Amino acid sequence: MQSKKLPHYLIEKNNLIVQVTISVLFAIAFLAVYVPLSDTTTAWFSLEEQDRFIYTAFFIIFSTIFLIFSRIMMFYMSKRLIRFTLPKFILWNLGEIVLIGLFHAYISLGIMHVAEHTEGLIVGKSILVTFIALGFPFIVTDLSFALLDAQRVLKIARHVIQTNEATTTTSIKTPASEPSRTDNPDIINFNDYTGALKFTVKLENVYYIKAEGNYVNVFYNNKGGISSFVLRNKIQAIEDTFAGTPLIRCHRTYIVNSNNIKLIRNEADGYYIDFNQTGLESVPVSNTYREKIVKRFTEI
Repeated sequence: MQSKKLPHYLIEKNNLIVQVTISVLFAIAFLAVYVPLSDTTTAWFSLEEQDRFIYTAFFIIFSTIFLIFSRIMMFYMSKRLIRFTLPKFILWNLGEIVLIGLFHAYISLGIMHVAEHTEGLIVGKSILVTFIALGFPFIVTDLSFALLDAQRVLKIARHVIQTNEATTTTSIKTPASEPSRTDNPDIINFNDYTGALKFTVKLENVYYIKAEGNYVNVFYNNKGGISSFVLRNKIQAIEDTFAGTPLIRCHRTYIVNSNNIKLIRNEADGYYIDFNQTGLESVPVSNTYREKIVKRFTEI
């Protein structure tokens, strides 16, 4: 049975930063309310007594650093080493919660010597409190990211409808598996998932193609400026259609026109492509396609 694919928005860099920030702030606010009501695991939390203040501050700072480091690992491992699925993502989140809970229990038992209750109760309650303090903001932020992504997809769909209504191009039905080529190799056609012709453009004007869920966004030169055209199709279908052309895959989300590559940069977090046109974002190159891209670029 194939594991459920992880939605891309859950491991986007900006979303991970937002989630850690909100989670830490929520956890601090939650503990500020919960501590006065607790007589067990958080009994040593205090901002008044010096020694307890030091351990309280140390725990919060260490937990924050641990979360940041964990999410950095998650981000880079998802790009290079691990194919994250939803179950793996959930287990990773639970692992963070359990480890922070165990660290809290260690301070309670080994340093502050909280002994009003059994060790098992203190460990269990430490993990439970950590789950509430972090699990709730984890879930809420993930749901918020899902809602924002759904709104973005809906916006793209509306753009597709408006574009298709405004275009004067006649939709010509062709088999979905038939390559969308023309007799002129300098002109390329883009079909949607049904095989209907939606967009025709000169190959030299195409910069890159970006996957947007079930849609692809074609970025191209339009009278010296940058325009985009959205159509419903899978990026894998686009890659298969234009195999053997300068349009080559460089990432699970991107296809680039190798003829328009200006340079390839090797940064700390991986390779990036810059184009011979200002105003375009730098496109990442994954390890899977790096050798192919570099070879193609050096042949131009």
